This record gives sequence, C-alpha cells and structure tokens, in this order.
Amino acid sequence: MEIRDWLLTISMIGHFSYTLWAYVDRKGDKTNDRLTDLERKVAEIKSAAASAPTHADLGAVYVALRELARTTNESISELAGTVHQLVGENRGQTDTLRLILNRLTGGQ
Repeated sequence: MEIRDWLLTISMIGHFSYTLWAYVDRKGDKTNDRLTDLERKVAEIKSAAASAPTHADLGAVYVALRELARTTNESISELAGTVHQLVGENRGQTDTLRLILNRLTGGQ
C-alpha cells in the first residue's frame, strides 16, 4: 500500500468518525430539548397544583353549602306556612263576604 492509500483510509475513517459523532451529538441535543420541554411542563403543572384548592378547602365549601341549603329549606318552610295561613284567612274572608252578601240580597 502506498501512502496515498493510507491517507485515503485515514480520511475515510476520519469522515466516518465525524459523521458518527455528529449524529450522536445531534441526537443528544434533541434529547436535551425534549427534557427541557418536559421540565418546563412539570414546572407549569407544579405551579398550577400549588394554586389549586386543597381537600380542606373543598370540605369548607361543602360545609358552607350544606348550611346554606339548610337555612334555605327553613326559609322556604316558613314561607310555605305563611302562605298556607294566608290562603286559609283568605278563604275565611271570602266565606264571610258571601254570607254578608247573601244576607243583604235576601238569599239563603
């Protein structure tokens, strides 16, 4: 083998090594980019989770809503009782007016 053949062989080995190194380096860069994106997404999720309501917060809302429902039911019950009383009084007044009207007109 001549020196030219050795130089060609060394050049081909060098080019092959550089190509292999460039492929591995770019693949590593893509992996690093993906890891950076994943780290950013995890940080976003952590910040969103930090401001999310806790179990205790939801429990307090549930207790407040139960109390509101209880007081609303009591108010509705009181209002229904008042309406029934007014209906009864209105019927009584209507009956009294009919009786007065019948006496005035002479009907029995």
